[in-house]
Amino acid sequence: MVGARAAQAGSSCLNKIAMLLKVPEFAEMIPTGKKNTFIKTNFSQVGYARHIRPVLIRAIVEAVREIGGKPVVTDTSGFSPKGSFPGDQWFEAAELMGYSEAALNCERVIANGYEGNDGEFVSTGGNELGGVEVARVIVEAECLVVVSHVTAHPLAGYFGALVNIGLECLNNSGKARIHGGLKPTWEEAVCDRCETCFAYCPWGALQGNGTPYLTENLCSGCGMCLLVCPQRAWRLRCEQAATFQRRVAESAAAIVKTLNKKIVYLNFLLDVVPQPDRFFWSDVPFVPDLGFLASTDPVALDAVTVELVRRAPGMPNSAAQEAGVLACGQEKFKALTGVDPLYLLTHAEKMGIGSRRCEVLVAEG
Repeated sequence: MVGARAAQAGSSCLNKIAMLLKVPEFAEMIPTGKKNTFIKTNFSQVGYARHIRPVLIRAIVEAVREIGGKPVVTDTSGFSPKGSFPGDQWFEAAELMGYSEAALNCERVIANGYEGNDGEFVSTGGNELGGVEVARVIVEAECLVVVSHVTAHPLAGYFGALVNIGLECLNNSGKARIHGGLKPTWEEAVCDRCETCFAYCPWGALQGNGTPYLTENLCSGCGMCLLVCPQRAWRLRCEQAATFQRRVAESAAAIVKTLNKKIVYLNFLLDVVPQPDRFFWSDVPFVPDLGFLASTDPVALDAVTVELVRRAPGMPNSAAQEAGVLACGQEKFKALTGVDPLYLLTHAEKMGIGSRRCEVLVAEG
């Protein structure tokens, strides 16, 4: 782990990222020569103002290249209506958010193909799914650097390495499998009939005249209504959130164990906001910038991430203040989302892809 402060010229974020990847345990995983090292990040939606700065992704690109690897930046296209997200829209959004090949200084590829469904079915060995459709680039990659922008998440509690690998490395069919059957419930007593959810449901599943009506066969379980409702009148039942978390853990296990990849995980604890990158707007951060974490164990990495956010002070005039969790030591993610992040960590540990028991090494600078 390295902290976020850059009190001296040599302790910039760019230098810290490069320093993490040059740790022998990580550097030895990067293949040299002509084999690609795929840097899996999240190309944020247009309008999301707290995304990972492209210059930070470029720092990873340059570090991989300096080690002797051949970097390629990749992401899957967003989970969207009718299971497709045409590649031209993906590239246009990437350009608008600053993720051009010139800015990244390397090639970009859509991991799940131009139409969103290029991939391969992989057995999970769990009780929830049976298997998931993993994006083609992820299936064929020899080495991955999984870069996650840590945020809250309406269905998982938090977004980190496990959700990035277990959900965001799938093609659209795989993502639909993870979300399938998750239906929000409407709390009439707190709804003020503003109809915001009608306007922003990307699937057209919410209709009505003041009183929302959910057309269940159109609902994908994407969680948009949970985030856009000003009154939090749409909620996911605890057992449904737990189902989502178990599915993500099983999917992550399939990629980590079945595909047997060399994977380095980086969690960026900068701009920790209530909305994950797949949404089209972002609030102010609810904790201070905490730094960068790296590991080959996604469970350990996310366990430390959740603990650091818990220990951090909440930011005034943020969602943490609204939720009453400004004090150090108060659980922030659960307070903001209603979903316990520890359940995902526990299930991922049971799936055998990592351990919550770990040692944290803090680098100087």
